[in-house]
Amino acid sequence: MKNIFKNKTVLFLCLLFAVALTFALLDPLAGGAMSIASLVPIWGSIKEGTFKELSVDEIAKLSDEEQTQYFADKALYQKKQIEDVKSELVDLVSKSKADLITKEEFDKEFEKIKSKLEKMDADKFDKFEQALEKLEKVSKAQGIELAKFKDGGIPTSAKNAFKEELKKALDSEEYKEFVESNGKKKASFSLKAVSISDDYTGNSLVHITSRDSRVVDHPEVTRLNVRDLLTVIPTDLPYLAFTEVYDWDRNTGTIDENGTLAESTFKVREATVDAKRIGTHIPLSKRMLRSASFVMGHIMQKLPAMVRYQEDFQLLHGDGAGDNVLGVFKKAQDFATLVNTSITGAAGAVASVATYDGGAKALITFAANQNLNNGDTITIANATAGAYNASHSAIVKSPTQIVIDLAYVAEADTSAWTFTVNSPFKDSIEAAQEIDVLKVAKTLVTVQEYMATGIVLNPVDATKIETLKGSDEHYIDVQRLENGVLTIGGLPVVETTAMPAGKFIVGDWILAAALAQFSELTLEFSESTQEKLKNMVEAIVQEEVLFPIYNPYMFVTGNFTTAKAAIAV
Repeated sequence: MKNIFKNKTVLFLCLLFAVALTFALLDPLAGGAMSIASLVPIWGSIKEGTFKELSVDEIAKLSDEEQTQYFADKALYQKKQIEDVKSELVDLVSKSKADLITKEEFDKEFEKIKSKLEKMDADKFDKFEQALEKLEKVSKAQGIELAKFKDGGIPTSAKNAFKEELKKALDSEEYKEFVESNGKKKASFSLKAVSISDDYTGNSLVHITSRDSRVVDHPEVTRLNVRDLLTVIPTDLPYLAFTEVYDWDRNTGTIDENGTLAESTFKVREATVDAKRIGTHIPLSKRMLRSASFVMGHIMQKLPAMVRYQEDFQLLHGDGAGDNVLGVFKKAQDFATLVNTSITGAAGAVASVATYDGGAKALITFAANQNLNNGDTITIANATAGAYNASHSAIVKSPTQIVIDLAYVAEADTSAWTFTVNSPFKDSIEAAQEIDVLKVAKTLVTVQEYMATGIVLNPVDATKIETLKGSDEHYIDVQRLENGVLTIGGLPVVETTAMPAGKFIVGDWILAAALAQFSELTLEFSESTQEKLKNMVEAIVQEEVLFPIYNPYMFVTGNFTTAKAAIAV
């Protein structure tokens, strides 16, 4: 027996039916005073089931107190009727869900409930009828949208948008002429490049696929590619010149009203990128061309995934030589190097030491920009005042000044001072695991005044991290959203086989780089002499993209093995 309520949309409408019934029939006096009379009034008793509605003349004969009591009892009676009908409706739904009744039996019982409603207050039933008509319109609209969802036709999904465009192409006159010519003519179609950010104007490109007024039971699983972390922009030029940041000197500070502000600088250099062509082709028999549904299924399964894989590979690992994109791995900072490399200052590197916070702390000024991070451990040596010759936690005031939590001791000459600065993460985490590496990488981006927005991992590493458990068997700060997107430490994860197992990238993908689309993903059918001899044609899909990386300091990449060794105690 087919269950007519297995579709949650229908169940939702029935529950909505019950809510509409409640609001349509409740009387404002439902909350009025309850009968406190010791004798049963002339209109009967609700409790005993003898209540009857009085005529206008009968009501007129009642005293003011009795009229108040009558209308209050009437409201309670109508409320009881509503509760009874709602109970019957819920019972009917439960039977249907349990496959205890057929659709015909359901319709019959539903008509009985409706007939009870018709015996109630006519004005209120008219309001209910109007509400029910609105619900029917909603139901029809939901049914149409649900059918589209089942058919895979929701236009807000990247996959389905590609499918819609492909279907238009296969239904076009150009394609039909190509098929009828037995492959002698050429057919070319433009398939809109679809991103999950197409209909979203916010900052997050991965948590929200698009705005949609419908509520569906099971959101379609979203598979992210690297492009989904990036800002995708159209361009009409195959070459792009941009400025690349390669050094910062953040020299902000406080000054009196007429003093001269310290100068902050950053170094840039001009860089250029050109359009790179990514694509593939699939041979199809001419018999296949006459079955548009087969062509759609074949192409939908193969071509987009192949192009996106190669695009991921290029954006990550391209070496910039020849026709290759210059990828993130060639520009990003290495995790182990950031953690293991010490900043050292030789004699003359410290310009002075001065009092700070009334002498409770010491202010150290360097001769040049050192770019320390708050919390870095600085070890000073060769100071005349022995108290300075120790390890201190740096409180960064500017790239050339830090405060240490040590009572100031006057020392006029600091030219002999030397120092060493180590990362606070070096040899600091017990039993370091992959998730610790990613959290530290996120912090390494953040301490440089940037904001990490995404992670790229191989699916093997993503699964290992997703299944990590604490000593009490609880899962560790890893969540998979309803749309299937994995998040670690609040950051979305792109799981792609283009990333080798054991490696990772964390970065500010929104601001650090962009993906410029010179030509959209296009589908073309063509044939050569060799294809003609084999009664075949070629389905060609390709795109042209540019990948400028504006600031490589916004990316941290590395190998899990060396990264864990760098932070492990």
